[in-house]
Amino acid sequence: MEQTSAMSAEMKQCLENCLACHRLCTETAAHVMHGSHPHSEAKHLVALLDCAQICLTHADFMARRSPHHAHLAGECAEICAACAALCEEHEDPDGEMQLCAQACRRCAESCSQMHGMA
Repeated sequence: MEQTSAMSAEMKQCLENCLACHRLCTETAAHVMHGSHPHSEAKHLVALLDCAQICLTHADFMARRSPHHAHLAGECAEICAACAALCEEHEDPDGEMQLCAQACRRCAESCSQMHGMA
């Protein structure tokens, strides 16, 4: 039976960033849907949910050490960067959008590094 290689420190950090981004995007989507916010348009909600899902999927691929995780990392980085940009465009009286944008930017950066290692 083939032995799985140990996960690199960069991959572990990327996995943690993906899980944190998933959580914050999901929480931010719920915050937007359940609040009376001026930024509750469909485009932003779709971006938040897309970002949450790709982060969870990429984290799963990394945890399993799938050989496909590296090219999925490129997609994850692109979607996270787009979500961060939308969060940064919105009014942010309670700081939720800024927290989400920061998590998305961290995740996009680490996923870009994973993609570059392919």
